[in-house]
Amino acid sequence: MTRPGPEVRFRAPSRRPDVIRRTRVTSAITRAVELNPVTVISAPSGFGKTLAVAEWASDEDEVAWLALNSYDSDPSRLAQGVIDALNVSADRAGRMPPFPRDLDDPAHAYQEICRVFGDVKSTIHLVVDDAHRAGEDWRRGLLGMLAEQAPDQLRIVLVGTTLLEVTSSRQRLMSPGSFVGADVLSFTAPEVGQLQEGEAHGLAADSILEETRGWPIAVRLMMIGGRRPDSDAAIASAFLGDYVREHVLDALPADIARFVLDASVCLEITGDLATAVTGDPHAPELLDTCVMLGLFLDKFEGPHCPVYRWHAAFARQCSDILRSDPQRAAACHRRAAAHLEDSDPIAAITHSLSAGDYGRARFTLLNHWVGLVVGSSAAEVERTATDMLRRHPDDAEVLLVRAGASDVLGDHHVARQLFHRARGLIDQVDPTRAPAVLQLARLFIADERDQLAEASADVRRMLLHADSTALSDRAAINYLMGWTEIRYRGDPTIPVEYFAAAAREAQSSGDEELSKRAFGHLAFGQTWAGQLRAARVSLAEVDDADDVRLPWSTYAGGSAAAAAGYVAYWSGEVDDAISIFGTVLLNGRADRSFTSIARMMIAYAAAETGDVAACRRAAIGVQEIPLEVEHGISWPTFRESAISLLEEAVGRSDRALQLAKRNVQCQDLPIVCVALAGVFRRAGEYATALEMLRGLRTFADVSYVKVATMTTAAVLRRHAGHHEAAHELCETVLAVASAENIRLPFGPREIAVRKLLHEHVHFGTQFEDFIGSCLAVEVSGSLVDSLSEREHDVYQQLQTARTLPEIAKVLQLSINTVKTHQRSIYRKLGVSSRRDAVQTTV
Repeated sequence: MTRPGPEVRFRAPSRRPDVIRRTRVTSAITRAVELNPVTVISAPSGFGKTLAVAEWASDEDEVAWLALNSYDSDPSRLAQGVIDALNVSADRAGRMPPFPRDLDDPAHAYQEICRVFGDVKSTIHLVVDDAHRAGEDWRRGLLGMLAEQAPDQLRIVLVGTTLLEVTSSRQRLMSPGSFVGADVLSFTAPEVGQLQEGEAHGLAADSILEETRGWPIAVRLMMIGGRRPDSDAAIASAFLGDYVREHVLDALPADIARFVLDASVCLEITGDLATAVTGDPHAPELLDTCVMLGLFLDKFEGPHCPVYRWHAAFARQCSDILRSDPQRAAACHRRAAAHLEDSDPIAAITHSLSAGDYGRARFTLLNHWVGLVVGSSAAEVERTATDMLRRHPDDAEVLLVRAGASDVLGDHHVARQLFHRARGLIDQVDPTRAPAVLQLARLFIADERDQLAEASADVRRMLLHADSTALSDRAAINYLMGWTEIRYRGDPTIPVEYFAAAAREAQSSGDEELSKRAFGHLAFGQTWAGQLRAARVSLAEVDDADDVRLPWSTYAGGSAAAAAGYVAYWSGEVDDAISIFGTVLLNGRADRSFTSIARMMIAYAAAETGDVAACRRAAIGVQEIPLEVEHGISWPTFRESAISLLEEAVGRSDRALQLAKRNVQCQDLPIVCVALAGVFRRAGEYATALEMLRGLRTFADVSYVKVATMTTAAVLRRHAGHHEAAHELCETVLAVASAENIRLPFGPREIAVRKLLHEHVHFGTQFEDFIGSCLAVEVSGSLVDSLSEREHDVYQQLQTARTLPEIAKVLQLSINTVKTHQRSIYRKLGVSSRRDAVQTTV
């Protein structure tokens, strides 16, 4: 009922007292692993595959363990699981460098695995337990890539049902020795005899072997039950059901038998959960007793408490038996649901449905869906809602939940269809009714700005008037509102307020994952509002939580990386910006919004470098930006602005201006407007550029908009001969720019701006060092690039009005050292004077 949590997902089960050492099986696995890059341990349920592999793994130095669950059929989740398992192994053994934590794109994860293993000397074994849960198409994902061509130092061991054999038929044909199957895993007569050592009573070993043919689960059941089955069963599952009911449970003390039936409704269970489900205060001790008795219960040592997992086949038989008493079964599931409501809402919903309590399942879903969807569980919510809709297909509110989850998963058109169907069902009953789930779902679905404005206003009113206990996911709702405001493009400070509130609530909740996500969103909101120094502080909070993994596939999962890219871009660190936004492209493929932003920003940054090859690569990427408006964002404008800057960078200024003029009315897209205004400014069309920037009234106080506007005005005044007014305005610009470390508008392509800065140094300024740092930057491949780090420091100071002794004092160097660096700079730049050296940057 519950999926393996982090406590057990990356751990092999502890050795059980009833398990014998099966050297024969361990040797067979060892031979297969030594001779093959991929080994498959495949057999039907009940053959002890996991225990056999765990015993083999206990003798190996380095083993990374990953237990799959039903949600790992999603390629992104599976990829992240593999990376996490390898990282756990790296932390434990220390023989392998860690992988980046947030890798859920299969292709990128495979590249990183190959890169890291290129430097690994010892062999690492990756065990994937329950590998059949990856689905029939697992070969198309990360496991398939590794199975096809794994790094030399990585051995893959896949453990699962016979579905693995079906999906690995080519490997079975080419490498039959890489498979260990039921024939090896079955018990032999000596092994059954060894199991019976010390048993005073029970069936003879040959009788057990004759009846079970060595099927491990049947062997153990007969040893517990101590009798032959009363009748021949036509199929194996019937044998298990009959024997568990008629002999195994009857052979146990009554209190343990009752406990087993009740506790087995949870496939994975802890002492606290067992106490809640069974009502027995001694439940933790009884779990250990079940392990001692060999009752198909594996124990895992978690960081906080032991976690136990029933063997699926045994738990299934117990559940079938318990269903003969439907009231008792329902009561167990209801107690499990109540206990898991806050810690694992999806599992709680599943238990409620098993109890036949659709109303409680619905209540749990509606109370938690926003936090789950904008967190990392959109896929689980979508599946859960779909399952509930099979029972009640016209439940409008569950339809709305599924719509929100589908939208986050990238199925925007499906989401809109579900939303409109739900809206129609609600209108049929009461057109004036607008439940909370409808208002929240609109925040996900809305495309047009007026729809976004209306949806945002409705939720604001709801937040003001609704009882806060009915909205348990306040942090999630707050950053959902923040993203809506960014899409609406109103007052840029409002998203920051929502994100800041979400970050505070996340911190106070103690939820480290939610807190890291909230600070990533806050950093993005701060860059949007031009608060770049504050964004650096928020990004530092994200970096400090490096041990907390955040999947990129979550809602707005690339916010922190995008924020870091913006900070680098506005700081003039365009190579870093290209690298960071490249990371967004590699990891954020599920989120078209962030990948499209990344493609645009890579184009902007590439244009700044002047690197023709980089511009060509960026131009190819721009073609992937959507051609339609989606989620209120005008992607065609983003696309054309990127092309305009790239055309300018490769010398096609006429084409660049033509595209810029087509998008001159983009008063609600500040970054795009600033970029296109730069095209006009560099072409000498200062008035057009200034008019365009002054149209950004809503964003006039955003730092990068203010810097671009005042810089353009200052250049225009200088061009008109008003030098003193130009310099006064230039000083104001520098105050704003230096406060936020905005250096991009003073970059190498801005010839008119840089001439103004050179003159401004001698006009008199309190920002000499900032001007020097801006003017010392040159395009990639220029002569300035040939300077050493210390020479670059001296060159930056040469941009100022300081004398050589003053430069020596600032840099804490001797005057002779400064002169030596000065001569070297002149030689490398091919100049003979300070004036000529400085003019290199203009």
